[in-house]
Amino acid sequence: MASIEDVRKDYFSWDPSEDPEFKPLIIGSGPVGGKGRSLLFAMRAFRDSDDDDLRAVVLPMSRYIGTDVFREFTSGIDGLSDLVQHATPEELEAAFLRASLPECVTESLGGYLAEMRDPVIVRSSSLLEDSLKYSFAGKYMSPFLLNSGDSLQERVRAVETEIKRVYSRIYFPAALSYRQKHGLGEDMMGIVLMRISGRWRGDCYYPTTAGVALSYNGRRWTTRIKREDGLIRMVFGLGTMSTKRGYARTYSLTNPFLRPEGSNAYNVMKTSQERFHAIERESGHLVTVDIKEVWRDKFRYHPDFSTYASLYMYDENQGYFTPLDKSSIFSPADGKVCMPFESFPRAHRKFFDTMSKLMPLLQEKMGAYADIEFAYEPLENRLELLQARPLWIHEAQAEALPPSFQNCVTILSADRMVTDGTRKDIKYLVLVDHKVYSSSGDFQSIARSLGEMNKKLLPERYILVAPGRVGSSSPELGVPVRYDEITGAACIIEVGIPRTGQMPELSYGTHFFSDLETDEVMYMPVFQGEGNNVYNEGWFEETPFEYGEHRAIRLYKGDFSVYMNGDHNIGVVACEH
Repeated sequence: MASIEDVRKDYFSWDPSEDPEFKPLIIGSGPVGGKGRSLLFAMRAFRDSDDDDLRAVVLPMSRYIGTDVFREFTSGIDGLSDLVQHATPEELEAAFLRASLPECVTESLGGYLAEMRDPVIVRSSSLLEDSLKYSFAGKYMSPFLLNSGDSLQERVRAVETEIKRVYSRIYFPAALSYRQKHGLGEDMMGIVLMRISGRWRGDCYYPTTAGVALSYNGRRWTTRIKREDGLIRMVFGLGTMSTKRGYARTYSLTNPFLRPEGSNAYNVMKTSQERFHAIERESGHLVTVDIKEVWRDKFRYHPDFSTYASLYMYDENQGYFTPLDKSSIFSPADGKVCMPFESFPRAHRKFFDTMSKLMPLLQEKMGAYADIEFAYEPLENRLELLQARPLWIHEAQAEALPPSFQNCVTILSADRMVTDGTRKDIKYLVLVDHKVYSSSGDFQSIARSLGEMNKKLLPERYILVAPGRVGSSSPELGVPVRYDEITGAACIIEVGIPRTGQMPELSYGTHFFSDLETDEVMYMPVFQGEGNNVYNEGWFEETPFEYGEHRAIRLYKGDFSVYMNGDHNIGVVACEH
C-alpha cells in the first residue's frame, strides 16, 4: 500500500495537460496553478471511480490559463521591477491594464464566451496556492462579470481586463506581505475562468444552495460526532456567503440533525441565515438580498422553499418555528422568516450520502484532508464542484487540564468547538467590551482601535476576547476587524451574548479560519449563561485595565494560560493570582 508521502507526491505532480479530457480546456502552457490543477484532479478522481453518484458530479463550463501566459504577459511590462518597489497599487494595476495579453488568450476566450452568456468568475490560481499549508484564501482576487455585453468582442475585453487585474494582485501588499510573513518566494499566476453556478430567477442570478465541505471536523460542537465525520457549511444563494463570517447552516456529514447551536428555537433563529447573495441583472453587481422582504416571491422559483425557510414566531419564552407557505400571514411584531434549513437533511438525504462518499475519496487521493466548494440544485440532485484543495490542519498535542486551579482564576471556559493545544505565560489579554460595543454603534472605530492595540503589543502575543464573530463583515454580528489587524493574537475567544444577538459560529472553512490554521492561532467560543461555559464578567470588571484608543478596548496585564482538549471538548482560560 502506498505511503501518504507517495500519495501526496502523485497528487502534486499530476499534470492535467496530459489528460486528453482536460487538455482542450487549457490555454497556453505551463502549470495551471493550485486551484485549477486541484479542481481537475478531483474531477479525474470522480470520473475514474466506480460510483455513479460521484461520476455524476458536474464541472461548470471552464477554461484554465497556464502560468507561461503570465510570464509572457509580465515580460512585456516596462520597468516592472521599479513599479513593484515604488508604485502604488493603483499605479501598478493601471500598468497591467495597459499591457496586452497574448493573442492565443483572446482567441480562446472568444471561443469560450461565444458558447455561453451566463455570468462568469475569473479565479486566481497561483502556483503557491498549490501548497498544502498556505491556502492564500482571500489574498488575491476572483472577480465576476455579468457577461452581458452587446458584442462578443466587448465581452472578451471585459474578461481580459479582469485577468490583468488578477495578475496585478500578485504584487499587491496583501499578497507580498503574506508571502514574506511565511517565508515564501516569488509566485506565478494561473487563471480559472468559470461559469458561475446558478440561473436567472427574476432579476437575480444564483444557485439554490452552495457552500463548503471539509473531510475533517476539527472543531466539534458535540462529542457525539467524530472529527473524521467531516462537515458542511451551506447557504441559500451564492456560496460567497459561506466563505465569510456570516450565518450558514452547519452539518456533520454523518449526523446532519445535530445543530451546533442546539435545539433551542431562539438560538436557532439567531444563527439562521436571513440574507443571501445574488448577482443583480440591472447593476451587474453582487447584492445582498433580505429574505424577509422577498420570501413570498421565492416560492415561484423554489417550490420547495419551505425546505430552507421557516417562520419563527415570538412568545414569552424561547419562541417557536412553524411551517411556512406563500399564503402565511403574520406581522413583523409576531414573527419573521429566516432560513434554518430545518427540513433539508430529511428531504435531501441523497446529497449527504454523496458527500459522505465524495470527501473520503478526495482525502484518500490527495493524501491530505480535503476542502471543497460546491453548488447544489436540490430538485435536480445536481452537484457542481467549484473548488477542491488539500485542507491544512494544525494538529497540536492535547494536554490534560491542570487538576486544580488553586493559584488561578478561571476567566473563560467552553464546552464545544474546542481543538487541542496549550499556551502558557501570555502577558496580555485584550477585551472588546460587549456593552460598549453594542451601545456605541461606532463599529469601524472600534475595529481600527483594536488594530492599533495590536501594533502597540507586537511582537508580544496576547489573548483576544470579543463578542460575536471576530472579523465579521456585518458589524451587528461581531467586530469588523481585518485579519492583518490582529496578527499578535495567540488565541481568539468569541463570546456569545444572547441578549445582544452577537453569537459565535462554527465558521470553519471560511477564509478567516484558514488564516487561523496557517498561523496556529488557538480559538474557542464561549456562550454566556450556558452550562459548562464561563464568562467571568466579575473578573473583567474588578481587575485593573488600560483603555485602548476607543473605550470599548481594554488591555489586561497578568500571567494568562490557555488549555484546550478537543477529545473532551473542554477549553479554559485562566490567570494566576
